[in-house]
Amino acid sequence: MIGLIDAGSKSFMRERKQFVANPGAISVVNAGDLHTGSRAEGNELKYRALYIPLNLLANLSGSNNLDAPPGFHSGIIDDGQLFNALGAMHLSIVQCGSKLERDQLLLEALKLLVGRYGSDWRPADRGAAEAPNHVRDAYALIEAHYREELSISDISIALEISPYHLMREFRRHTGIPMHALQTQFRVELGKRLLRQGLPVAEVALAAGFADQSHFTKRFREIVGTPPAAYRRNLQGIGA
Repeated sequence: MIGLIDAGSKSFMRERKQFVANPGAISVVNAGDLHTGSRAEGNELKYRALYIPLNLLANLSGSNNLDAPPGFHSGIIDDGQLFNALGAMHLSIVQCGSKLERDQLLLEALKLLVGRYGSDWRPADRGAAEAPNHVRDAYALIEAHYREELSISDISIALEISPYHLMREFRRHTGIPMHALQTQFRVELGKRLLRQGLPVAEVALAAGFADQSHFTKRFREIVGTPPAAYRRNLQGIGA
């Protein structure tokens, strides 16, 4: 996810590292990164979110291997030329520019991004391999049952560990609380279902949310745009 910060400051954690992106900066979250996002301070945060298919990044780096696309070590890039190039691409999508125009601006901006800042990278280890056994087991349990209504008590009893100790250790080793991981898994499923063209209300229930309103709120917090807008924008990026 590429974020173009227009106003306010965006605070986010990516793989246990905290970042603050100010106006004119570009925020970057690699596919698979555990992350959070919120307004850093003040009453305003405006940013444009771009979701780039991994196949495009892989192709621009000269590789067709989706398991090893170029990634980005830093969560923040300060580059005015790149910011303007990505902004022009976003504007073309929003204003329904021709497909030829969108493709040209997309490829020019991404070539600049990958050429200047891309690096060897692998998707984040979804199993928290360096963490203690109880943290990895909790991670795996949430990943297997994220659509269900889990409680900390359920997980701690299953792992035979105290709830407080589990909460503390899980956040220490993953950088986020257990409920945030569950929400992220649900939103990722929601994104996959939206790409299949399913109605938002149906996706909300399939992903484990109580209703469409709850899904929309959490989706917007993590993705930066409502589910319906995300689905519409898929037609503009790489289409």
